[in-house]
Amino acid sequence: MAYLLILFWNLAALVPIWLGWWGVFPVLGLYWFENACTGWFQYRRLRAVEQVRPVPQQPFPMSQFFAMHYSIFTGVHGILVLVFFGLVSGGFREAATGWWLSAAVVVFLQWQGYREWLRADGAMHSSSGRLMAEPYARVLVLHAIVLVGGFLALSAAEPRNILLLFAALKLAVELIAAALWTHFSGTAAAPAH
Repeated sequence: MAYLLILFWNLAALVPIWLGWWGVFPVLGLYWFENACTGWFQYRRLRAVEQVRPVPQQPFPMSQFFAMHYSIFTGVHGILVLVFFGLVSGGFREAATGWWLSAAVVVFLQWQGYREWLRADGAMHSSSGRLMAEPYARVLVLHAIVLVGGFLALSAAEPRNILLLFAALKLAVELIAAALWTHFSGTAAAPAH
């Protein structure tokens, strides 16, 4: 199920790129929004683990640390996307047909992944450490792919092909990361990663 969710939420960007509806800024904006959603649902997972297996006398729960750190990380990334790809490169002027629909698809699929994790009793089978690491392992690699792809697309005569290549690469990295988490942990990866 996790692999299907990853495939479908990546199609939320691949289809508009393929149809020529989006340039660099809408794509990177959607990926930033996806990271923000990932952080929210990962925070909810961490809270669920803490409620099932509370750590006595822990003054600063892992979920609070994650919320603070991931919010800063995502906020800085959002500012970079906004400044470099929205303001400096003129991305605000780009039309983004269907962007809100794609954003709604991302939210719905991540919510479905979270619900699937709850149904599978994920809080009993996950550790706070793993849940803390999962989004960073994904996001650090993807930031490099997405930002490099964004800068290359801005400098290209035909940015659509570069965006398609990097969106497909992002999909492949996410599927491989999910498979590696499953293989090395012996349990299924959280569906929203």
